[in-house]
Amino acid sequence: MTTLTREEIYRLVWDAPMTDIAKKYIISDVGFRKLCIRLDVPLPKRGYWNKVKVGQKVKQSLLPESTKRYPSVELEERPPEQPAKEVSELDLLTKKMALEKLPFKVPERLTRPERVITEARESLAKLTDPNFPGMAITGKGQLDIRVSPPNVGRALRFMDTFIKCIRARGYLLELAKDGTYIVIRSTKLKVNFRERTTRFRVSNKPYQEFEWRPNGNVVFRLDARLKSEWQDLKIKLIEEQLPGILAKLELAAKQEEFYLEKARLWQENWERERKAKVEFEARQRLEIKAFKDLMKNAKHWKQAELVREYLAAMPDPDPQWLSWANAKADWLDPYNATEDMWLRDIDKESF
Repeated sequence: MTTLTREEIYRLVWDAPMTDIAKKYIISDVGFRKLCIRLDVPLPKRGYWNKVKVGQKVKQSLLPESTKRYPSVELEERPPEQPAKEVSELDLLTKKMALEKLPFKVPERLTRPERVITEARESLAKLTDPNFPGMAITGKGQLDIRVSPPNVGRALRFMDTFIKCIRARGYLLELAKDGTYIVIRSTKLKVNFRERTTRFRVSNKPYQEFEWRPNGNVVFRLDARLKSEWQDLKIKLIEEQLPGILAKLELAAKQEEFYLEKARLWQENWERERKAKVEFEARQRLEIKAFKDLMKNAKHWKQAELVREYLAAMPDPDPQWLSWANAKADWLDPYNATEDMWLRDIDKESF
């Protein structure tokens, strides 16, 4: 156990990043930050340690003087076999997102709603989903919302705030016949707002034993390759989770880009290998044909030489027949390739 005064805490927080401190003591970086705030210890601003890392001169905030007596703090040193819990990329991005000046607060009443919200409200007032009794739905090419009438206002306020946030972040909203998309850079992420359903047994409908009815619990869903959904928690409503939702969308877009780039490289490599295989097989066919021609010509040449050796060995052959036989050897010999009107259409391979 190590006892640290306020002054020692101050020196500690300016000597190393909080993630390093969390590795040394049994306390999270978030817990250590809260401790510093409680002791009125100034903290390095965002980007401070990056500047230190590259050798830039940075200003260290002074420890405020105070007449208040702050108690010493006891921190237990972290044993080597107990590593500090790493903060996830999503948590880091959520914290960063929460600090941005975005309109995260969902109002109690719609104020200057987006045009798409107004259009969705009109549809929700008159359209119902035949597959889910008691559900109001939006039309095709509108915001994808399906909730019971009591939750229509909540859905519209949430989606209006959500749209304002994504536009403030520079994202785009795209409404298609098959759903609602958030476009981050060049990546499209499908989202929707839903009310959960509960299965009920029915007895007054032929050929249908169950139906699904709204149960009041709403969720916001990301229906991309990496699916996620947000709902009311015990300590946080869905309306209070917008920083985390935007952070997840950003990471989902990043992961989708990585996946598509990986797929593109795989496709390029596959195309390259396929082309190389096609070229190899084409060249192989030419090589096989050329070699077969070589073997065929060698065979015919050998046959022609055999005929000539035979003729040379014959004792006193008939001159006319000898001339005829030599002509046949010349026809068979690939080097002479003499035409023979009687063998014009005959394949040499038949001999």
